[in-house]
Order: sequence, then C-alpha cells, then structure tokens
Amino acid sequence: MLASVGLQVVAVLLFGLVTAGVSDWTSAWFFVLGGVAAIIPNALFALRLAIQKGRSPESYPVVFFLGEFAKIGLTLGLLAWIVSANPDVRWLPMILGLIVALKAPLFALFVTGDHRPAERFSRQEPGAAQQQGGHGRV
Repeated sequence: MLASVGLQVVAVLLFGLVTAGVSDWTSAWFFVLGGVAAIIPNALFALRLAIQKGRSPESYPVVFFLGEFAKIGLTLGLLAWIVSANPDVRWLPMILGLIVALKAPLFALFVTGDHRPAERFSRQEPGAAQQQGGHGRV
C-alpha cells in the first residue's frame, strides 16, 4: 500500500515536469496541487491500515470503510481549500493532477512485473502438490 503512495508521488512529479515543459510553471503547480490533494489522504489511509495490521481481523473491514470515507472527505476538503486559497485556479491541470494521482496505483502491476494477480493470492505454489507426493489436484 505504501508502494502505491510512492508511485503516486513519482507519477505526479514526473507529469508535473511534463506539464511545465508543455505549458508553464503555473499549470505545473496546479497539476501538482491536484495530485497532492489525492496523495496526502491516501498516505494517511495507508498508514492507518499499516497500524491496524497487527490487530484483530474482525475490525479490519470497519477500519477500511471508515478510512475510505475519511479519505474521500479529506480529498474534497483539500480541493476546496486549494480553490479558496487560489482565486485564479487553473482547473484543467488541477483535475488532471488529481486523476493521475488516483490512477497511478493501477500501473503498479506493470511496474512490478506481476501481470497475474490471481496467482499471487493462491495459498499454494504451483507444483507444490506434486513435490509433496500428491497428484496435483486439490
């Protein structure tokens, strides 16, 4: 989860530099601000889930869904604060920065090279049943 936050930071900064090259530094600044409005709540959410990891599994869904609602609320609050603090907001770069930050974790599978997420969650390694003397059927 924390790796996805790092990927968000890298994506927003990289595309922010591209925005500065294509447009100007003001647009790049609003692009980064839009991305930060998603990165900060996501980082806090990931930290909260990491803290919850050692506790009872029954409380995990409650913490997850309450954290998601808090993350959405904090994102909207940060966006509202950015708009109120900057009356000459550039909406397109800010919304694009938000979108890049929100979609960056989807590309984590391509960065890590793991293109088969279903096999990643299997309890037994492929071929382990044959090594144990089984017939390969579960």
